[in-house]
Amino acid sequence: MAENDGRTGDGTGGDLVEDALRLVDGLQRRLLVAGVKRGVGAVVAPPPPKGDVWEEAIRLETATEPRPALEEVLDIVRTSAPEIAGHLGRAGLAVAGALGRTWGVLERSLEQSAPPPERAAGPEGGSGRTSPGSAGGE
Repeated sequence: MAENDGRTGDGTGGDLVEDALRLVDGLQRRLLVAGVKRGVGAVVAPPPPKGDVWEEAIRLETATEPRPALEEVLDIVRTSAPEIAGHLGRAGLAVAGALGRTWGVLERSLEQSAPPPERAAGPEGGSGRTSPGSAGGE
């Protein structure tokens, strides 16, 4: 018998298998290279352009259903109340401080404008003035 070196009677059998293996090997290499290129390209390439923050917020806001009015008002109160309370607290402290200083100024001005207390002239501790009803003595 003749030695079987992988060829068939027409001389193409063994070469066909080797050719198929080479094609598969080449295809695997090309797929690997293409995958690496895509992977690197995906990492290196900038992301697809997205809208800015405002566009995203508007899209999210318009995509949702309108909320009930009470819920919106409560949300406004919840977010604004701390800021308003802080402002009102500082304003109240400023008003209290201003009133305290004003009261101090008024007290000093009243003390300075009031006549000094007179010494007692009589034994009863009176003011030394004669009453309009008395005629000067008895």
